[in-house]
Amino acid sequence: MKKIISNAFAFLFIVYSYSQNKVNVAKTPSWVDIQQYNVEPNIDEEEITQGNLSLLADYQINIPEQEYYFRLVNKITENVGIQSASQISAIYDPLYQKLIFHSIKVIRDGKEINKLFPEHFQLIRRELNAENYLYDGSLSAILNMSDVRNGDIVDCSYTVKGFNPMHKGKYSDSFILNDYVPIGKINVSINAKNKLNYKLYNTEIQPKIATKKDYINYNWRVVTPDKFLYEESIPPSKIVMPTVIVTDYTSWKEVVNWAYNIYKKKEPLNSSVKSKIAEIIANNKTEGSKIKAILDFVQDDVRYLGLEQGIGGYKPNLPNKVFTQRYGDCKDKSLLMVEMLREINTEAYPMLVNTNMKDGIVDLPPSPTLFNHCVVKVIDKNGREIYYDPTFLNQGGTYKNTHFPNYKNGLVVKRNNAAFDTIISSSNNNITTLEEFVVKEINGGATLKVTNTYEDIEADNMRNFFKNNSKTSIKKECENFYAKYYPKIKITDDLLIKDDIINNEFKIIQLYQIDSIWKPMMLEEDVMAMEFVPSNLTDVLLVPNMENRKNDIILPYPVSREHITKIILPTAWGIENDDYVVSNDVFYYNFNINYKRSNNEVILKSYLKTQKYSVEFDEFERYSNDVNELEKSFGYTIFIPKNDLGVKAKNVFYGLIKNLFFLFLIIVLILFIINYFNDKKLKKV
Repeated sequence: MKKIISNAFAFLFIVYSYSQNKVNVAKTPSWVDIQQYNVEPNIDEEEITQGNLSLLADYQINIPEQEYYFRLVNKITENVGIQSASQISAIYDPLYQKLIFHSIKVIRDGKEINKLFPEHFQLIRRELNAENYLYDGSLSAILNMSDVRNGDIVDCSYTVKGFNPMHKGKYSDSFILNDYVPIGKINVSINAKNKLNYKLYNTEIQPKIATKKDYINYNWRVVTPDKFLYEESIPPSKIVMPTVIVTDYTSWKEVVNWAYNIYKKKEPLNSSVKSKIAEIIANNKTEGSKIKAILDFVQDDVRYLGLEQGIGGYKPNLPNKVFTQRYGDCKDKSLLMVEMLREINTEAYPMLVNTNMKDGIVDLPPSPTLFNHCVVKVIDKNGREIYYDPTFLNQGGTYKNTHFPNYKNGLVVKRNNAAFDTIISSSNNNITTLEEFVVKEINGGATLKVTNTYEDIEADNMRNFFKNNSKTSIKKECENFYAKYYPKIKITDDLLIKDDIINNEFKIIQLYQIDSIWKPMMLEEDVMAMEFVPSNLTDVLLVPNMENRKNDIILPYPVSREHITKIILPTAWGIENDDYVVSNDVFYYNFNINYKRSNNEVILKSYLKTQKYSVEFDEFERYSNDVNELEKSFGYTIFIPKNDLGVKAKNVFYGLIKNLFFLFLIIVLILFIINYFNDKKLKKV
């Protein structure tokens, strides 16, 4: 339900407007079960947002007729809701679908006002994914109604006729039986010739199943459900809303064989493709180097572009066409790579994945619509299974260690395959930051050398970042980053770049001059301090408000970060070595202090690694407590009193300085009291 509503009111990216703007109009199909609704549903008015209350969301599907019927009824409760309620929008693909409106009316003071005027519609091509180079060719029929007022009820119904021909009449979809905003009634009704497979999530609402003359009807109906509480950072792999998934596929094997027939190559590779393969063979002696050369060609020389109108959303273009036009989407690039690999006698297959669902996809009812991406599985002559994503750019590494994302599960398009591959990412995606400070004098300036080392996907990302941006702008961005911590800082030289393609390590070396690294310590104006923060660890752990949270928290995974700070002090300092560890099932953290008195060097090492994809509900308390413990050592301060700059000062953990100061005062007070009472006893004696 949510997806239909969001599509209906989504911001339109307009690329083309059709001159013929008349839409089809017809009576409601006879198979539709007309739904009643309550104009005053039992809903807390305080929960209504954006001045609109949804009274009815009605979705009815007739699989034999290949028709989708939609009816949306909204009540305007505030004048701010007039804007969105005045616009009617329906989406369809003109290559295989027909849009038919049945009724658009405004109900005011119990009277119906007809608003269905076909000549007032505009048919507009919408491309919401154009920024991702995906074009689906769908159209929006848009009507901006006149004379809509606060308090009106807007009632719209229409049918979209036609299934994507690639499914050959088979059907699968999902429906959400609730919303983040109040809703009066949700109705989902499906007519099918054969028994449907369905699965419920976060709901116990079973369908009413009725056998009629020509079909079986499945009906889910919900009246004024409790509003679902939105929470940030929920893992996309978790289905948290009350949801039903429906399909008439019976097994993953059936899905695989459907895809196999689509991905079968229908023509031999032409001379141009074979010439490129011959060139790769001539320049590479081992199977591994040939695999990597083919991957590099498909990734870097065939640009990503998805023209997914109609059957293009499922059926890949033939490799010869993709090679010649030098562009394609994930399906096109994957099939081209597979056929080029097979030409060098390397076993390879397309593989379907869902980039968000991770492990969750295995437990879903089988359906081809659940996949949003296509990649490649390779089995080399030693039997090693390796996975590649041909849509990436400028990937480093050898054929064995090229980064592959943590997609977790993939369905290999191999005839009669019935099971998912379990994919374990070998990447650590580590970033190491080495900061080397040389402090010239107390209350003076310092020099800083920073070496950032990126590995795996982080190296790939940084390599692309440098190809897409000028070195001047990157240099300025680096300087601005450190200016947040040291305002009087200036970069003194060009960035030094070292790109180790084979090991997939990307290094950036920066040199800085800090005019004044000392500043008054927070809440202690008579104390001068230097503060050092492990900045590349700050974006890894997320701690939202835990008090009433019900859902898991997503974390970046797999990720590791190491931050090393070396400080050469101008004189000896009273610093104690220490080692601090926080470890649990979610993350591992280590902070180490090592003071070398021989050259007055302090070495601070912070290491953080996530150990799983999300924080589960029963882990919240431990996770929250451990993050709080981590924060006690997160950062380091070296300080000295202003009025005694010649005295050696002691360092403390950032955040504990004031606590130690107050502890000292308490000890002095206790000693004073003890001495006072001892004196009183002596006087009495």
